[in-house]
Amino acid sequence: NSPTDDEFEETLRKNYSHNIQQSREKQEQMSAFLRNAMVDPNGQQQQRMNEVLLGGRGQQKRLYAVDETIYGTEEGAKLQQAAQDAASMQKPSKAKKRRRRKQKVEKVADAEPQETDGQYTEVLVKQSLVAVALVGAVAAGSMFMGGGKRS
Repeated sequence: NSPTDDEFEETLRKNYSHNIQQSREKQEQMSAFLRNAMVDPNGQQQQRMNEVLLGGRGQQKRLYAVDETIYGTEEGAKLQQAAQDAASMQKPSKAKKRRRRKQKVEKVADAEPQETDGQYTEVLVKQSLVAVALVGAVAAGSMFMGGGKRS
């Protein structure tokens, strides 16, 4: 029923020969372009390739205003240090946040009634058995109500 590889290749050549030729030409053009781009690192093709790879972002753009009168001076350095100090005072570090969370968890654990390990595990086992029995009963009931057909 299915055509052999030779028949399939012949069908492709007959129906899609123009696509195959275009694909080969494009591949040759691309390889020539890349060869030329590698030969001359400062050439026009290399610059075009950099533009393409950078996606239109040829230069880093400044996202904030710079006061040229204080940029690079001692006063500017002092203002920058003050801004960094203010930012660090405003936002607690990740380590502090972790410590606070850990302390909260410990406080909650301490607030729970203390049971001995044997009693606590015994309660967990009972709860697990009850949950399994309940799930089994629901499954059996649904099969009974559904006429015994599973979907």
